This record gives sequence, structure tokens and C-alpha cells, in this order.
Amino acid sequence: MLPYQPLVIFFFCLLFLSFRPACAGDYLNSAHGNSSYGVERSSTSSLGYSKGNCAHCHEQHASIGGEEPEPARGEASGYLLFNPNHTSQMENFCFDCHQSGGYQTDGISNNKSYSYTFGGYTNASSYDSNIKDSFSHAEGMSGSSHYLPDFVTQVLGKTMRDANGVSWSLPADLNPCDACHNPHLAQRNANVPYESTKSAISRPSDHKNRWGDEASEMMSATYSDYLSPYWSGSTNHEPANNSISDGSNLPNYVRLCTDCHNEYNVINSTNPRLPDTPRAIRRLSWGVTGTFVIPDGHGSLDGAGIIYSLPPYISGSYLTLNCTDCHEPHGSPNNIYLVRSSINKAAISFPDNSMPAWQSFCFTACHDRANHSYNRFECERCHYHGGGHGGF
Repeated sequence: MLPYQPLVIFFFCLLFLSFRPACAGDYLNSAHGNSSYGVERSSTSSLGYSKGNCAHCHEQHASIGGEEPEPARGEASGYLLFNPNHTSQMENFCFDCHQSGGYQTDGISNNKSYSYTFGGYTNASSYDSNIKDSFSHAEGMSGSSHYLPDFVTQVLGKTMRDANGVSWSLPADLNPCDACHNPHLAQRNANVPYESTKSAISRPSDHKNRWGDEASEMMSATYSDYLSPYWSGSTNHEPANNSISDGSNLPNYVRLCTDCHNEYNVINSTNPRLPDTPRAIRRLSWGVTGTFVIPDGHGSLDGAGIIYSLPPYISGSYLTLNCTDCHEPHGSPNNIYLVRSSINKAAISFPDNSMPAWQSFCFTACHDRANHSYNRFECERCHYHGGGHGGF
């Protein structure tokens, strides 16, 4: 017997424990491993595999049932997935379930936009009904999306630095979605009522742990001057549609996003939906100092004369914002920079990089023309990340 055969046999038996979840530990507390609403592929559930079983994603051979075909290139597929891991913006293993009409038999594919789920903006044209649609904007003629091929070429398998300058890396063959989500740990937190102790995200620099499910990982723990936007059509606050406004129930997305988007990493984007692409994405510092860029006025700097004039922000002139206050994490119907379709309960239209679009965005969401002491008609000249006055 070869030295690795006992492990192979053990894994083989583990997967075929029908009617019981195949894994234990934290996976059973995840959204995929949950016995009530976890992953459940129709072709495997019909063979008796219970909801949440590992075999719904991983197959120990090339197929289940029937004659086994010759493995591609004579070797097992990456991570023993039943379909290719990732090939393009629209061909991704995660999309096999997280789309309309996918393999999933339950409601796992119903992941709508941040504006809808955590902002309450339910206008039918403002959100995407599933994750695949959220990323499709990068291939279509409207909207904007994170570009997954750039994750593969610019992030995975590379030595990156977080906002503190500490190096980290992820495996080169990892699914690009896994950079921010660990599929064996990610939880549902969008159930009614909102559950702040659950989190679907993991920081790229700390892939083996959830982020945003502990008090120390909330916005309030780092930024005492944070104030959450209004919920759509209400004076309640995001993300839970209640009176909590200090970010004590909101993950510190700044810490997540700045693992990649900071002053150290140079990310050369080829995203077809990014203006003037291909080009390097603007670097930023959300802190009070910066080595390679000017600190952003929307970050901890709390300054550069930025005054948030529209409610609820009039209760504090200088504030630190969270990334998701303005941006969608996956994709947005707005053409520019993943800007949310609703910000601070106001509908936002950002069709292009024109001055009218910028004015509509800035003066609808947070600011008042009367409180701007400079040229009020050319926002983009000063307001960009790394420009000191905040922006995109």
C-alpha cells in the first residue's frame, strides 16, 4: 500500500456517509454546511447526500455514478471540485450555484446587493438577484464590478502588503472569490433579524478566520467617530434597520478592503468597465498619515475641510466612513467605481465620469453645495482616493 492510500480511503469513506454531513467543526456552522439551508446540489442530493454534505462541491473521482472518465491531464481536478475552479469573469465554480437556475436546489443563490440587503433599497432596478449577475457588469455595457481575472493575475500567488505594511499571500490556484470569502467558514448574516455575530467574509491576509463576527472587528472598535447611514425610506440606520448608528453591529470593512487597496500595493487593472483602463488602481491611505499617498479625507484623517451636511451626518462634521457606505463589494448597476445604487437612503445614479454625475452623487448622498467653499462644479478634480480630499 502506498503511503498516501490510507488518507485517500478515509476521504472516500467520509464523502459517502450519506444522510450525514461529511465534515465537522466550524464548517457545520457555515452557510454551506448548515443542515437547514446549506449547499445541496440536485444530482447528489438525489443519491441520498444530505444538505451541507461535502460531496455537493467535492467529488473524490471524476463523477458520481456511471463509468469514470479519464481525469484531465491524468490528475485530479483542483480541490476535487465537480467543475472548473475559475476560467473567466463569468465562468467560476461559485457561480455554478450562486446564479439563477444553478445547481443549488435551495435558496443559496439569492444574494442581493449591499444596497438592498443592508441598506433597504428594494427598487427592482437597483439590485442584482444573485452573485453571478453582480459580477456580470464587467462584461456587459452597464454597471461596474470587481474584476476576477485581475484577482488571479494581481493578487493570488503574489506577495501583498496590508494597510500596516505587513506581508501576506494566498495560494495561486485559489478561487478568486475565496480571497474575501472562505467557503468553509462563511455564514449568513442577512437573515431577518440581522445577526451581527455572523459574518460571510474573511480578510485576504487572514483567510482561515472569519472577519466581522466579534466586537473587536466592528467599526466602532477602531473608529469612535463612525456614524452609519440611514436605511432607505427611514431614519433607522444600516445595516440592521434599527437605531444603532455607531457601527457596533457593522464589520470593519475598511480593514478588509485595505488588505489590497492601500498605499503599498500596485494593482494594474484590466477591468473593461474601469475608466481609462488598463491602468493602475489609485492607491489610498485610510489612516492619518501616508508614505506614498496623501491620506484620504474620508478616512481617519477626518479633515481636509470635508463637512457632511445631510442627515444623519450633521450630528458630526468630521467622520470616518466605511467602504460599504458608498461601494458595492461585488458589483453595482452604476457604471462608475462600484458606487452603490442607494447611499444614505438616497437613490444614486452614476452613469459616467461627467461633472453632472459627480455632482448628483456627492450632493445627493452626503454633502450640501452651500458648505463647499471651492469650485462646486468639478468634483473629480480634487475628490479621488489619494487626493487628500477624499473620493474615488
